[in-house]
Amino acid sequence: MSSGQGVMKVIVLLAVTLPVLSGHLAGRTIQTKQACQYSILLLSCPPGETLDISFANYGHIGTKNCGSHMPPGGCRAPDSLAIVQGMCQGRRQCYVPASDATFNGNPCHHGYIMKYLEVKYECQGPDPCRPNQHDSIDDIWRSAGHNSTGRAEGELLDDRGLVEGWYRFVSEAGGEMPTSCVPVNSCGTRFPVWMDGTVPTVNQTQSVTGCINQGGCCDDTVNLKVKNCSTFLVYELSSLSAPHHSAYCAGDRVPCPVGQGSPNGGFYPGCTDLFPKLRGAPTLDYHFSQTESYFLCDFDGPTWPNVTWVVEWFLDDTVILTEQMPGWVQTAYLDQADILLNTEVSCQVHGEYDGSNVTTVPDKSDPFFAGIVVGPQDLTVHEDGGPANFTVHSTIALNCDVMIVNNDGYLGRPDVLLDQCSLSFGTGSWGVDNPQTVTVWAIRDFQTDGDQYVQIDVIPSTADCDVPPSGNTQDVLVTTIDQDSSQAHASGDPHYMTYDRRKYDWYGVGDFVLHRSKGRPFEVHSRVWRCWDVSCNCGVAVREGDDVITIDMCDGPFGQTAPAVRLKSQKEPAKGVRVTRGQSGRNFKVSLPSGAEVRTDIFSWGINVHMKVPSDDFRATEGLFGTFDHDSSNDYRTRDGTTSYDPNAFSWSWRIPAGQSLFDSLPDPVDTPGEARTSRYDGSVLCACAADGPNCGDPNTIPTFRNDFDIDITDTLVQRRGRGPRDRRCTGLNRATVKSTLASPAPFPVGVSATWPTPSGITLENATAMCKEAAMTSPAFAACATLSNVDVFSGVEDCVEDINLTDNLVFLQQAAMLMEELCREEALKNVTLYDQQDGNSTALPPAFVGSSLCPGRCSLRGQCVNATCYCDAGYTSSDCSVDMTRPPALVDVRHGRTCDVRSEACDVIGVVGDGFLDSRSLRCHVERTLDTARGRQRATLPATADFMSFREVECTVGEGVLIIDGNPDENTGTPISTITVAISNDGRLNSDVLQVTIYDSYCQECNETGVCRPKENACEIKGFCYPVNGSHPADNARYCNPSVNRSGWTYRPDDLQPMNIVGIAVGTAVGAVVLVLVVVFILKIKKQKRSVSVGFLKEDGVVKQTPP
Repeated sequence: MSSGQGVMKVIVLLAVTLPVLSGHLAGRTIQTKQACQYSILLLSCPPGETLDISFANYGHIGTKNCGSHMPPGGCRAPDSLAIVQGMCQGRRQCYVPASDATFNGNPCHHGYIMKYLEVKYECQGPDPCRPNQHDSIDDIWRSAGHNSTGRAEGELLDDRGLVEGWYRFVSEAGGEMPTSCVPVNSCGTRFPVWMDGTVPTVNQTQSVTGCINQGGCCDDTVNLKVKNCSTFLVYELSSLSAPHHSAYCAGDRVPCPVGQGSPNGGFYPGCTDLFPKLRGAPTLDYHFSQTESYFLCDFDGPTWPNVTWVVEWFLDDTVILTEQMPGWVQTAYLDQADILLNTEVSCQVHGEYDGSNVTTVPDKSDPFFAGIVVGPQDLTVHEDGGPANFTVHSTIALNCDVMIVNNDGYLGRPDVLLDQCSLSFGTGSWGVDNPQTVTVWAIRDFQTDGDQYVQIDVIPSTADCDVPPSGNTQDVLVTTIDQDSSQAHASGDPHYMTYDRRKYDWYGVGDFVLHRSKGRPFEVHSRVWRCWDVSCNCGVAVREGDDVITIDMCDGPFGQTAPAVRLKSQKEPAKGVRVTRGQSGRNFKVSLPSGAEVRTDIFSWGINVHMKVPSDDFRATEGLFGTFDHDSSNDYRTRDGTTSYDPNAFSWSWRIPAGQSLFDSLPDPVDTPGEARTSRYDGSVLCACAADGPNCGDPNTIPTFRNDFDIDITDTLVQRRGRGPRDRRCTGLNRATVKSTLASPAPFPVGVSATWPTPSGITLENATAMCKEAAMTSPAFAACATLSNVDVFSGVEDCVEDINLTDNLVFLQQAAMLMEELCREEALKNVTLYDQQDGNSTALPPAFVGSSLCPGRCSLRGQCVNATCYCDAGYTSSDCSVDMTRPPALVDVRHGRTCDVRSEACDVIGVVGDGFLDSRSLRCHVERTLDTARGRQRATLPATADFMSFREVECTVGEGVLIIDGNPDENTGTPISTITVAISNDGRLNSDVLQVTIYDSYCQECNETGVCRPKENACEIKGFCYPVNGSHPADNARYCNPSVNRSGWTYRPDDLQPMNIVGIAVGTAVGAVVLVLVVVFILKIKKQKRSVSVGFLKEDGVVKQTPP
């Protein structure tokens, strides 16, 4: 499609499809719908009804004006009706593009003519001619030729309790109701019913009168309908209200009396008492064992030796096997291997005399559906609600894989997701007691596309079933109920636009609740700082469930900070949490499991916040972004629930006390039973089950434009979160400065004012012209101007006010940015704008809008072509914002120009500046300067450069910036060094340098400017720092005593030396042990001697007692 056609497409889409009731024809309601060229015409019927197209024309015949007058004689695409019927006839709904491509060319050759498509159709209910839309009545006694006089009361037919519906008479007596009076006591009943009317033509339905003959031929009546199905008739019958047995008549053949039969099917002539007849219809059962599976047909009839029973096996209406057996055999078998899956199996039996062509009337069993059954077959799911389930089971034992395919819905896109796209059945998991459940969710598509109908097919595999599929499938019709979503914005200094499009300004400073959901754990806080004489957002904190993500540039002086993006929660991020940044580093987006999104535009002065909420939050929001309920009058609802008329009072009520926002503390965990869900799909792994294969995990079901959000940094943030506490310097955890700044009340009046002209001389007229020009220079201006719901100058008023209050032109681009945000939202949400090549392709967001939305409007330094910036000479980056003829301009070092190695990660230096480029040539040039005994020494240190944003590059030094650990007897330490950092985008052109002082706080103290001096109460010995009483790393006898010597060791006194004290203690202990052992030994010797002196002596064999 050319760009000109794209523009025209949007113009004509201002005229949406218009249903018009045009008249009645033969009792049918004909509807007319029209759609202008380049739009899509939707034709739909209620569930259970189908389209019947009677007229179609693509061209211009004067019945609608889409911006062009009808050419002389009009113009018509000759195959309009055939094409529309081919796309829509017999379907519940269809989409027909009103385009030349659909109708094989341009039918109007009178210059440029805006054409339109006009279609007339009716919605037809279920067709009673279809086998599953009517019931069969097989009863020969309903024949008008049967006289029921003398039949017992219990044998009379009676339709006074008949269920209303469509019926087909299928007995051999005849399938048509008589159209003339039938005598009383006919048709197997007392009061017969005949049809007073004529049979309609083929495929037509006609209302007729049923006459109940109670003696006067038509004493009472009943309303009937009859439809001619070409080869048979169906009747819509209802229960009768006669005073006695009454029944509908069908056919006119005269049946043989009970107990008799005839060669002509049991009717006169030729009736005889010896005719073999079954005693009731055959019964059909299914049997399964580990060795065989089969169907059993059992029947009961005479066992005469001259009778042969003929059994016919049916699959649906086709005979697949005929077998004969003697009269005494009244059981037949059909092996499961002989059937096809998803067919109705039945057996039909009749008897024959041997040697004769006389046969009984065939009797047929009830059918047995052998295959895969689903239910229920109608489901309804809501975009803002939970899922619905249907079950699948097999009626027979088999091994089979089943595919589940959800057909594409509106504009070729899936409207539902399933928890599985295939099922497996085994021989042990069959029967109604072994169902498998499939869960269906409506896709939250953030689009206004109306309620949709999606058919889910359950298809047995042709390769993985041991019973061959018949090709018949079961299906489920799913109705998806559309629910609305919305977006809100906070931009500039700052200007707010609520979910219901109410605009207001608010200049307070502090932490505020932007959004809070009442029904689930989802909230967003903003941090606002002072900028110029007003205020600007400088941070946003997002929480859903247990996940908290912050984007914060509030941790330093205004204009000298960079955004720090951080996963603050310590748990593993929930499935569906994604943080992405733009290639230029000027945008960040937080995507959440519920489908909610928070997008930010980053500037040196602060951030813009754009927020999208799903339909889950309809009528359930509060905070500065208002109450999402399509009623802007109640958007100023304060924290206590009252509605204010003062935006200042309303906004101030949502200020969060210092230290209590998501920036400073984590909320309580929510993973408790009964907690509201955070995921739009409850965290389930869902699939878009397409015919060409499933797409499971996290299917991309929300259409988007090609944009600048294409670098996923989620995993990087998780890794950075795992760093130790010494990394806090460069990960934005130090909030002390911010708390002291923002915890206080607003330092200036909330209501600010200014006069024209500004101090620099800018007038109101000048500001208005500049802001309008800024909007008009956007590459998207022309495309957005064609969208009826987008005000291309919606940001001009805010832009003018910003200039008035700040006397600064930095906010000029805000006029274009708000327009582009509203344009993007409308183009993605309004599906009538979507492009679709044909009825079988997937519709995509309008390219004429998406192709004009380039990052940062190419910074006015390049051309926007197909959403890509082609930069002017000398400029680069995805948004042409970087001037390659100039080096980056450095502003500051994150968290200051000094770093204590004892408490911070001083090998990681965050450099804040402007003009950084995310490229392979990005370099950090780091030098270290040391003051040594030999003078000042300078050395280049290896360092890597990590692009964080257009405002920050993180330099990681590859070796220690200080030597703080070692033996002063062997080497020399460095208690302080000066690091200089320069940044280059191309590896050649370096920026100016920033200086960082790295020091060891054990013996040095440094102020914010990097001026350091030795601590008086510490020691510096050969470049190593030691606190008071700190010992030599290899000799505890030497220690730091600054009162004695701050540059050398002091020896401990002998009685205080740790080593001597230990030696004395050990020696004393050992000596005591030795002394005890000696004493014990001496005592033992003495005891032995005493024992000898008072004992007995043996002399000459005589024992004598020795004297004491």
